Amino acid sequence: MTLSDALALLEHCFTGLAEGAPRLREQEDGRFALRPSAVWLEYRWYVHERGMAEVFLKWPRVSTEQCVAAEATVLRVHVLGVSPTLSERAGKLLVGGKPSRDRIMDLFGDDGVRRECVCVGRTNVTVEHWEPRPGPRPLLDDARFTALAEALEAPDATPEARHEAVQRLADERSPRVVAVLLALVARKSSLMALRVLSEWGVIEARGALQRDLALVRPDNPADLWTFTALERRLQAWAALQGHGGT
Repeated sequence: MTLSDALALLEHCFTGLAEGAPRLREQEDGRFALRPSAVWLEYRWYVHERGMAEVFLKWPRVSTEQCVAAEATVLRVHVLGVSPTLSERAGKLLVGGKPSRDRIMDLFGDDGVRRECVCVGRTNVTVEHWEPRPGPRPLLDDARFTALAEALEAPDATPEARHEAVQRLADERSPRVVAVLLALVARKSSLMALRVLSEWGVIEARGALQRDLALVRPDNPADLWTFTALERRLQAWAALQGHGGT
């Protein structure tokens, strides 16, 4: 599937739905020209009902003139929150493709995310359903929760230790975990915690994320891209929740 075909397919499937944040198209922003990569990236954030469809598109890093005929290598949608409409629209991207479940499982393994994957020519098209699990989530044992929370607060904790503690805490999606993660990002930068909070739509994390984004050096385009994408995800959640998207 050429990039132009992929873009036309996206427009067809999501036509009429609002976008909660400006599209992030790497090729059109000079700040990302130095990112060491062989591909260009684009993100979009469609919002509807109580959910978001985060679209990720990848194609070879060719000149602007060559983009029309360039091959889209990856077209992926993360369906966050709860929106039957967005799930239905995202599912239309899979129509006509050749199922390739084994291929995607080789990449991600069994991480609990429900994925549907097809190939359209050499283009991998994937829809990932990140909706909250129905029913109450099991709570961590109080001693385990306390130990993980203390690991985040320890002044001598390594970034790797904090990263792992955030991952373990995220198994329990609860107000007390949100409070601990918000306290962490208020004190210091934690990309893993910001990923989790942005995935859950915790717009209170946006101030910390904007602070970290402002501190990224211009000669670090990889982090600049990552933090910008997360900030726009939270911007989209804010727009969806009626708190404004600016």
